[in-house]
Amino acid sequence: MILIPQRLFDSPAVKTIFRDGNVCILTKELAQPLENREGYVSNHVVSIVLEGEQRIRTYEDQVIKVKKNEILFLPRGLYYVSDLLPDEKPFKSVLFYFDDLIIQEFLSNSRVGEVSRKKVPDHLKFGLVPNIRLFAESLLDIYQQQGIGGKQFLSLKILELLYLLNAQAKEQEFANFLFRLTLPQKRNIKAFMEHNYDKPLKMEDYAYLTGRSLSTFRRDFKHYFNTTPQKWIKEKRLDKAVDLINDKEMRVTDLAYEVGYENISYFIKEFRGKTGQSPKQYMLSKQRNILDN
Repeated sequence: MILIPQRLFDSPAVKTIFRDGNVCILTKELAQPLENREGYVSNHVVSIVLEGEQRIRTYEDQVIKVKKNEILFLPRGLYYVSDLLPDEKPFKSVLFYFDDLIIQEFLSNSRVGEVSRKKVPDHLKFGLVPNIRLFAESLLDIYQQQGIGGKQFLSLKILELLYLLNAQAKEQEFANFLFRLTLPQKRNIKAFMEHNYDKPLKMEDYAYLTGRSLSTFRRDFKHYFNTTPQKWIKEKRLDKAVDLINDKEMRVTDLAYEVGYENISYFIKEFRGKTGQSPKQYMLSKQRNILDN
């Protein structure tokens, strides 16, 4: 699992055009397919796909396909599995990551009517019209190729993109979508946790993804599960680890990642505390029992 865009900055397939913290404009180019890459989006993102295709599967099992010459707008807080698929040419996209402050600036300076609080789509797709293609190509040709950087351009370019998308959208659709992104969206905490306890997320991430503050998340969690999130998640992850070992042979590293642990040493310690054995010892013990029987 990677935290996006944070983990993209060190990727050899990604180049930075502008960046200020986690607000940034990036380009991504891949000659080989990249499949089943889990990611947690920490900032809103607009992806302009110039070559190839991207397929996204959300935690709700929704599949979103973005083909060449299409644009996808995803809200922050989305946990997904992504495939990046080149065709005759390498996969290529331009990515814009930004926060609520830029959205608020756009809404405050745009000629839009009163925004609606009614439910809006959880993502938006657009076709790549000529003026937006020209905009994207100018970023690549002028700013990236000539090495023109500077934080002063960053928010201006993201705002410019938002204005271009707004001109392409139906009346008020884009403004309503943007406004909704700045509001907390509560999700069913019980269903969400049962589906995502094995993801390598922090408590703050679980709180955000369910549309709650950390304190409200802890309170609501206690109401539904009658225990703390830490205890419940630990038990669920270790129970799954034991089930996986009993079902098939796995490397300890793969086992840890499969149940949501990124720190292997910590996983081994937690597993030993539950079973009295390290994962490796538990596997060997299981094998001996099979041979004895």
